[in-house]
Amino acid sequence: MSEPQPDRICAPALGLDLFEIVRAGARYVADLVSRIINGIKGIAPMILAIGCESASTPSPPPPPAPPSASELVSRLEPTPETEPAAIGHFTITFYYMIGEDEIPAKPAANDNTTELASVTPGDLVTLYEPDTCQPISDVTRDFASQLALQGTGKLRDGRVLNIWGPHCKCEHSPCFKVTSNQWGNAGTGRPLQPFRTVAVDPKVVKLGSLLYVPLLEGRRMPGREPWGGYVHDGCVVADDTGGFAGNKIDLFVGRKAYFLGLSGSQTSHAWAKHVPVFDGSKICERKGRKVGRKSGAI
Repeated sequence: MSEPQPDRICAPALGLDLFEIVRAGARYVADLVSRIINGIKGIAPMILAIGCESASTPSPPPPPAPPSASELVSRLEPTPETEPAAIGHFTITFYYMIGEDEIPAKPAANDNTTELASVTPGDLVTLYEPDTCQPISDVTRDFASQLALQGTGKLRDGRVLNIWGPHCKCEHSPCFKVTSNQWGNAGTGRPLQPFRTVAVDPKVVKLGSLLYVPLLEGRRMPGREPWGGYVHDGCVVADDTGGFAGNKIDLFVGRKAYFLGLSGSQTSHAWAKHVPVFDGSKICERKGRKVGRKSGAI
């Protein structure tokens, strides 16, 4: 009986199995590589398309160049829409509220000496209220004359009077009314405001109009705040009438001392002639009782 031989069948079988495994692995790797390559081929056109689209998109425009100095200056200059329209050339005069205590008694000569003459009844006139003709006060003729000229005045007892028309039915014309306003009333009924109210000819300038007077701008007004002591901006309002005709503006200055401070003359109320005056509606405004330059106006 022969000896059993070593089992040789397992080795060839084992070798065959390993070979198949290697082949299968190689096919898997090759298939995987192929899929990766095919995937890259599919992605490349898309990347290329994106790149081309980005390249074809126009770049944003460059920022605008800063304006030149001449352009900045032209922007600051007033345009025809904002420039005040010229009304004409006017003569400017002043008026004020006369005080009874500002009219001195007339001196009288007596034996080569000068004394203050006593006021006799013949030197006095009676001021009347227009509606009832009730007497208001007995004043000197000089004060009555100045009161009629200025249109507003203050009695020694503190009452403020306004002229009430050139004629009245009472014994003495003109008539006057007592007002509670500190400076009296303008012809429109509004309170008079020093350095802001002007009297005009209504046929030339409409009552209530805002006016711009360059001659006033930059000048410091006499007196103290709130009525004086400030630099004028040129804006005034035509709230009053003065019984005159033509191109004339009568500026209300409050007190006689303020008139002297502006005019420098004790004999004439005239200040300047041929003064250009403009429509102030575009650069001036009235807020309540306050008249002045609009905010931001040149």
